[in-house]
Order: sequence, then structure tokens, then C-alpha cells
Amino acid sequence: MWQSVVVLALSAGLACTGCGAQERAPTAPRHLAVGGPAFPRATPPSGEMSGWEHRVAARLGQRLERDDGLSLDHLSCPRVDHTPARLTCDGYVDGVVGQVRVRLWRWRRGGVEFDAVLRSGVVSTANLVARLSPAGGGRVDCGPTPAYPARVGSRIVCAVSREGGPAYVVATVTDRSGTVEITGR
Repeated sequence: MWQSVVVLALSAGLACTGCGAQERAPTAPRHLAVGGPAFPRATPPSGEMSGWEHRVAARLGQRLERDDGLSLDHLSCPRVDHTPARLTCDGYVDGVVGQVRVRLWRWRRGGVEFDAVLRSGVVSTANLVARLSPAGGGRVDCGPTPAYPARVGSRIVCAVSREGGPAYVVATVTDRSGTVEITGR
């Protein structure tokens, strides 16, 4: 049923091919709103991060900003009694809580070295826009929200402006890691 609605929306959007001399950002038909579902934004804990949580958050935050267009606001990990250790922490990313896997190991000079990666729970809007950007230009609008919770079945509608007119695609979250299936290209 949903796919037929998307097909109808695409057909309606393509019927206006050649309308207007300027490229305009497409607007979604009434039954489709650009962006994803509303969700309550997660608030980071009020407590301070530990020294090593700050180090992990700084390095991971730089990577998330560069690669995914996301901001890491806070990292909350369970207490560490020894190294090496593998931990699952809560990362507060643009109002969404995602799972961060952290691996700690003892370094030669007595310090602790680590690696951290955002494993699940977050869909990056910037990554979705990059994936949908048409070759040769055009614009993609998936709404102003930088990240969405990776809830299986939730949908994010994006307007794609390209040669031939506007189109609307739907990214449906297929698993908690943030993988999406695109329909309506």
C-alpha cells in the first residue's frame, strides 16, 4: 500500500516537468512531509564525563562530524575496572541515543589506548542526502533534522530535484544499525 502511495506521489511530481524556468526545491504532496517522524529528543545526563570518556568523545566526535555530519554531545559508559575492556556506551548524537562500541587496551607507556565506533541507533540525514544526490547536480532535501533514531519501519521522505523535475523518495529503516531501503527513485 505504501509503495503505491509513493508511486502516485512520484507520478504527480513528474507531471510538472518543464514547469517554471527556475529550479525550485520541490514541495511534498499533502500526504508526504519531507523529513522523518517526530521523536522526543534525548537529553544527555547531567553528570560529567570521565577523563577517558572525554578523550573518546573528542576523537569519535571529530570522526562523526567529518564522515556523517553529526555532533556527539555526550558519551556515557559503564565503569571500567580493568583493561583491556570492550564496552557498549550511550552516545548522545544530535538528540538521538546511539550505541557506541569502545575497545580499551593498555598502552606500552602505562596509558590506555582506545578505538570507538558508533554501531547502531542513529540514521544520519547528511549520509542519506549524499546517497541520494543525483549525478550532475540537483538538490536533495530530507528535512532539517540532522539525525533520526534507527527504529525499524520508520520512514524519512526526501525531495530530490533533478533533470526531468522533482521526485520524492522514501528511506525506510530496515534495522537498528541505521540501514535504510530506498523506494521511489
